[in-house]
Amino acid sequence: MKLPFKPWLDQAGAFPISHIAGIPHYNTPVSPTTPRTGVLHTTEGGWAGSLAIFRVHYAPHFMLGYDATAKEVRIAQLVQVGTIGAALKAHNNKALVQIEMIGFSKPTPWLPDDGTVEALASLMAVCFVEYGIPLTRPWADGDFGKAGPNPHRTSGNYGTVAGWYGHGDCPSPDTHWDPGNLEWSKVFAKAQTIANSMGPSSDTIGPAAMAGIATSNATSPAAKPK
Repeated sequence: MKLPFKPWLDQAGAFPISHIAGIPHYNTPVSPTTPRTGVLHTTEGGWAGSLAIFRVHYAPHFMLGYDATAKEVRIAQLVQVGTIGAALKAHNNKALVQIEMIGFSKPTPWLPDDGTVEALASLMAVCFVEYGIPLTRPWADGDFGKAGPNPHRTSGNYGTVAGWYGHGDCPSPDTHWDPGNLEWSKVFAKAQTIANSMGPSSDTIGPAAMAGIATSNATSPAAKPK
């Protein structure tokens, strides 16, 4: 199946993107008419345990964050872009990219550790340049989708307005509220700076094209088990 999108990425800023094979997923294309959309999730657990789940089901396109075994912040790609990920209960065909970030959602304003913020912003920058997903979200910081039914799920934005969404912003039957009260604007600002450094062309995303925009890859403490 020839995909209209570059299926695999190999670098985002200072972060090489590893490819993890053997991940079960739907070989179904995303909707070609849906505005360019990304969905961010939090794993609510560590790298190894989360990957074990994704080796069975619910795999997103990307997983990123602190890997306690490798003792570093990593980005891994599990599913090729252009086919649907499975991190939502429904409407997966409307999300071009889904990311699972190692971390735990919070109802108070929060950001993950510096290294994970850098990795997330770097990947979002590539998704902006390569796939045209805007570095925006339909709601301001502090306005996040709560658990269960909430106005974000019924707003009609998801599937019609391009940009980034949290799991808590996505329509029924989804009920999860991750990533909670994330400070999206700070991540987008960092991603925009990285994207500006990349230049207008998206034809050669990879180690050579990204070499000039390497930023510090800070590490973090491992996430504690829930």
